[in-house]
Amino acid sequence: MAGDCHGWRLAVTGIAMRNTAILSVLLLFASVSKQPDTQQTVVQRPQSGSATVFRRAATLTRGINLSGWFGGSVEYSPKHTSAYITLADLRAMRAMGIQYVRFPFDPAQLTRDGVLSADKEDVWKNIDEALDMVQGSGLAIDFVVFPADDYKQRLATQAGVNQFIVLWQALAKHFAGRDPNRFFFELMNEPKIENRYKWIGIEGQTLKAIRQIDTRHTVLATGANWDGLEDLLEAEALPDGNVIYTFHFYEPYAFTHQGINWAESELPFYKNIPYPATPESLAEEVKSIRDDGARYRLYLYGAGGWNRTGIGQRLAFAADWGRERHVPVICNEFGADRETAPADSRARYLEDVRIGLEQQGIGWAMWDWSGNFGLVTRKDNAVVPDAAIAHALGLKQLR
Repeated sequence: MAGDCHGWRLAVTGIAMRNTAILSVLLLFASVSKQPDTQQTVVQRPQSGSATVFRRAATLTRGINLSGWFGGSVEYSPKHTSAYITLADLRAMRAMGIQYVRFPFDPAQLTRDGVLSADKEDVWKNIDEALDMVQGSGLAIDFVVFPADDYKQRLATQAGVNQFIVLWQALAKHFAGRDPNRFFFELMNEPKIENRYKWIGIEGQTLKAIRQIDTRHTVLATGANWDGLEDLLEAEALPDGNVIYTFHFYEPYAFTHQGINWAESELPFYKNIPYPATPESLAEEVKSIRDDGARYRLYLYGAGGWNRTGIGQRLAFAADWGRERHVPVICNEFGADRETAPADSRARYLEDVRIGLEQQGIGWAMWDWSGNFGLVTRKDNAVVPDAAIAHALGLKQLR
């Protein structure tokens, strides 16, 4: 998390940089909106959401991420995709009260080095069969481009941006016939572009390209970088009234990602960290950690007011952001690692986040269905939900 800026010089400089960057974004929108054979430039202003987009956002109320199926994996063969999520999985979701799925899609299936391939009819067929099965089960779909890091890194160049736009033109054309009330276009998962204005510009260009092909479908816009709550709060509304805005919520990482070794350096030191916590309840754990930085950051977790009230107060910022701009906001990722977080604490955490989101009128999707942050496990080819987690999410128990 970035620290607060102090002092009048930093404040003035920050305001100037912000205004300059906002002007650059508006000029970008103006340039793509300029009409042929005229010298007049029309600057498009951010638009409030239409009644249609709020009605559609209400469809994205209780969801689940389908990671590892067509995105977030290294295996996308028909053998894998035909067995990873089955009709039994989808029926179980519906029986539990899940209303929509977030469908990650790795563009590597359609591209080579970022360039769209021409001979991928078998891939399109495989995707369409899966999407038909999902929609046939009564579930709405948040279809999200979910690339690996090398694809995201290419967005640092204009060539990479152009390839991304071409990809979305192909996707928009292919999916134009799907029900826009039940099928949503999410531009990209966690773009990892730290410069928010650069990402806003890329989203604006991509949205314009989509609208040249499809004006009906609702687009889901993400924040920059990791699409966290702070990334949403630093985002700007796009000049389109048919957009829903997303954010992800995994805070506090000391709890949700404890013990993992692929993120912040202090996390491997944390084991059996409870939720909620106070400095007093964590005193022994803090003393046992030898790394000074890890010990201090665990203390900060305990002192941070991480409980149902504190989570609700934080999520209120997302709701306020949407209300101030008259646009819908959803949280389509939140969760905690079930392999490392204590089971009872994990259930309490997920319940508090879910309740906090619902109290703010924010739709949600948990990460994920059957992975290491999952809702279910598999036993003898049967889906077995975690009863405590289903209860925490307000879902029905399977009989």
